[in-house]
Parts: sequence; C-alpha cells; structure tokens
Amino acid sequence: MIRGPEVPLVSPVRAVLFDMDGVLVFSEDAWFRVYNRTLVHFGHEPVARAEFDSIYGNGAAADRAAYMPERTVAEIEAAYARLFEEHLGEIRPNPEAREVLSELRRRGIRTALATNTTAPLARRVLDLHGLLPLLDATASADEAGAGKPDPAVVRLAASRVGTPLEECLFVGDSRFDEQAAAAAPVRFVGLGHGRGGRIERLAELPGLVPGPRLR
Repeated sequence: MIRGPEVPLVSPVRAVLFDMDGVLVFSEDAWFRVYNRTLVHFGHEPVARAEFDSIYGNGAAADRAAYMPERTVAEIEAAYARLFEEHLGEIRPNPEAREVLSELRRRGIRTALATNTTAPLARRVLDLHGLLPLLDATASADEAGAGKPDPAVVRLAASRVGTPLEECLFVGDSRFDEQAAAAAPVRFVGLGHGRGGRIERLAELPGLVPGPRLR
C-alpha cells in the first residue's frame, strides 16, 4: 500500500515526468565504472568516486567539456553505450517504481521519462526491468538537443504526453534536475534531494498528486 504526505499539491497535475537514474532505477555504480572506462579508453585518468558523484547526471556534453574536450559528444555517447552493455546487470530497479507508475496510470495521469541518458540506452534499461510499458512516453537529451540542466528534455517530455508545463510535475534526484525544472519552468519534487518539495521514497509521490490513493 502506498501512503504519501497528507497535503497534496493545490493545482491539478495531469502528467508526471521522471528522471531515470536514481529515480526509476539505481545505476550509479554501473555508471561510475562505465565513466572511468570511457576516460581510460580515451587516454585520460579515471576519477575518484567523490568526484564522479559531484557530476553524475550532467550529460555527455558536460562530460566532454570537463574531461574529454578532444572528443565529440557522439564519440562519448557511443563509448558509453558500448561499455554499458557489460554493466547492465549492475542496474537495480527502484522496487517502488512499478506500483507508483501503475497507480498514476489508474488515476489517468500521464507519465514520461526525461533523462540525459541516450534514447536507445534509456529504453533498453527500462525495458529490461519492465518499466517501459508503464510509461506513456520517453524523452532523452540526444533527442531534445541538450541535456539537463538545460530544460529542453523536460519540455520535450511534456510535449510528448500533450500536457502543458504548468500541469506537469517533474521528479528528479539531482541539482541538474532541479535546475532544469526551474528553467522549464515546471514544478519539481526531489527524491532525497532539495529543500522544497522533497520525498525520501518514490512511494510517497502519489500523496502529492490529487486523486484517490491506493487502498
């Protein structure tokens, strides 16, 4: 049974947009290994975990600017996709994701992904864990033309579920997600992140969205 906060959002929510890594799936360990393997592949030194954690989720364009300026974004994304195949087994689904997505669908609330992960890889990860059919749409940075903290992928996700931004809620777990939400603009809820609208478990989310709860 899902129980959430007692005070829902005042204005209606017609769609919920989700970041993927750290929200619907837990892939930090896999990405850390892929990131360092990519750096080494291109002749760079690997980074420590603390340094990786500070930049995790900022997208391939930012990775290029910070660590691999001699490479193109396309080259970096291709390396990520190739190496990630060897680490798919390290990704864990959020055990609360299925029930939350199913509950939102029962309420008639549209759902979409808004991720910096490339579209083919994001869809593969979601499909691997049975989450892809529970989403109405997906949007990735490579499709939107820019990654978070740029708002382009958030706006694309909203457009793909045909919902105005003012009727959307975006759930993320990083400052990049929060910055993208502010720039979009769209309401933001941080999963274990932020000081404003914040939840500690994904299962709390339905309590923020007007409508009947699971019983």
